[in-house]
Amino acid sequence: MSGYFCAACGVKNCIKKMGEEGEYPRSCPSTAPEMAEYRAMYDRPEDYHLARISTLCSPDHSECRVLKTIRFAKKCGFHRLGLAFCTTLREDAREVDRLLREAGFQVESLICKVGHLDRSFLDVAPSSKCMCNPIAQAEMLNRAGTELNILLGLCVGHDTLFIKHSAAPVTVLAVKDHVYNNAPMEYLRELREAREKEKEAKP
Repeated sequence: MSGYFCAACGVKNCIKKMGEEGEYPRSCPSTAPEMAEYRAMYDRPEDYHLARISTLCSPDHSECRVLKTIRFAKKCGFHRLGLAFCTTLREDAREVDRLLREAGFQVESLICKVGHLDRSFLDVAPSSKCMCNPIAQAEMLNRAGTELNILLGLCVGHDTLFIKHSAAPVTVLAVKDHVYNNAPMEYLRELREAREKEKEAKP
């Protein structure tokens, strides 16, 4: 069984310019023999197309994610987009829907509470709130024939189920984080800052 350790790697030759990498760490996944097989997968027309467009879009850091998503979808030639959103972000969803339509897309949007299901059938205590229904969101967008589905604020696990059931490629516009106002990276920044302060405080 392979062990991958990129997050802990201090060398990161993989991000350096070609020809300037130097020596790779022992058992580096970049040197795995199956890498040639994975490279060949990009030759499949749909994957080649998505990879090429995303590679062209990603170096431009002048656009926010909303505008970059619109540009990506346009360059891919998509016309019908799906928008699966959380009820707590319904005003944001309305704005995204407007922007996508103004950009010329057909938009199919589905709120997380679609179907108005009671959570008791999952052996969870009944609540005043109905449960989220990411499987229905994904399957209904499949039925609508969307070419790209955009996730806006789905909860952890609900996003997993949506992606599992989505027939179309999926991109995430925003994620749910009740503590950090839908910006979970803030927690990681706080951890790093606290760690740095601890280091500075040590004699």
